[in-house]
Amino acid sequence: MLSIDFTNVLADAVGADNGITKEDAATLISRTTAAHEQLEKWRASGDALFYDIVDEDCLLSGIPEKAAEVSERFDNVVVLGIGGSALGLRAASQALLPSHWNLRTKESREGRPRLFVCDNIDPESFSGLLGLIDIEKTCFTIISKSGRTTETAAQLLVVLDHLKALLGENWHENVVIITDPEAGELRPMVRELGLTAFSIPPKLGGRFSVLSPVGLFPAACVGIDVEELVNGARAMASRCSEPSLETNPGYHIGAAFYQFDTAKRKNMSVMFSYSDALMLTADWYAQLWAESLGKSGRGQTPVRAVGTTDQHSQVQLYMEGPADKVFTFVGVEKFRTPAEATRISDAPKAFSYLNGHDLGSILRAEQVATSRALTEMGRPNMTVTFPQIDAHHLGEFFMLYEVATAFAGALYEIDPFNQPGVELGKKLTREILQR
Repeated sequence: MLSIDFTNVLADAVGADNGITKEDAATLISRTTAAHEQLEKWRASGDALFYDIVDEDCLLSGIPEKAAEVSERFDNVVVLGIGGSALGLRAASQALLPSHWNLRTKESREGRPRLFVCDNIDPESFSGLLGLIDIEKTCFTIISKSGRTTETAAQLLVVLDHLKALLGENWHENVVIITDPEAGELRPMVRELGLTAFSIPPKLGGRFSVLSPVGLFPAACVGIDVEELVNGARAMASRCSEPSLETNPGYHIGAAFYQFDTAKRKNMSVMFSYSDALMLTADWYAQLWAESLGKSGRGQTPVRAVGTTDQHSQVQLYMEGPADKVFTFVGVEKFRTPAEATRISDAPKAFSYLNGHDLGSILRAEQVATSRALTEMGRPNMTVTFPQIDAHHLGEFFMLYEVATAFAGALYEIDPFNQPGVELGKKLTREILQR
């Protein structure tokens, strides 16, 4: 399972001003019961549905069968969605598909389609994609619970014009809808035209939806093991069921970062991924943390970084700039590429220290060195380690941070499942377009 090391967030490692002291821990423990009770209320009301949806027998119902059909029939899967309808899937595909998936031959993809996630409405990139792919050989998956998301609706209307022009009445065979089971703007279209559709539970927010059909269906279309994603999430949900900071890693993360924000003046949370495959997990985390907890003048600002790239662009600030950040390193114990494939030998004298090492071991050394350097400067940091990058461990990761986010919301005494600050911008967009 994922290992989580909190050593460098403690006062013993980074000093009492910057780290969590025994007194801080006692204060957090005293608040754990009330926060746990609040989280249990959210579970009972369905607001924290992410916790329990992975145990539902019907979660994967129909997904493997339709995904197999899409995989056999189409060369491309294009997902139209934004925010929570896209970020989890992007993180999962980056982590679990072989690198450069869309550039590989169909044979090296084992006959499975390419995957494109369209999470913006930039006219040049969107029209460029439509001009690049064979639309007749593309399955378009539209994801919007309400069906009223402006960006997704705009994308869909553009795509429908192309599909109808090319395929006539058969256009609907190239469309899959993922939306509310009863309400919303897309459900009537599903009923009228008999479109293939999967449901998003009404109370499941987009940023918590990666382990629902939102992420699972398109992932299954390209061969990701969605059963293991769910199994990993179940394992972590079980691990995060105890009302104890010591034994519940999700609670531990949520409580620690709450303490850093409210008592240690660390109002920025940097997630530093030391793996290209895990790079987009930080993007997913950024939305989850920011949109859930940034309310009523509270909440940390999430920052995304990737090692070793950002050692050469951001670390100077992290080392000697404002002491207003707490760091999470996301590392990998064993990479999928065999060590021998990148092992170095016969290096010139100036680089003799690299002899015998492979790129994976060098990357891990860089991660450890950066963590130690930050610790020496009194900058608190923790480490989450994947034993290896696979569906089970990614499912664990998703659930771990969903629990941590909800628990932090309980400590802040805010609702982590709404996003009132987003709604005004949506309203004003519609008013501008109507004028």
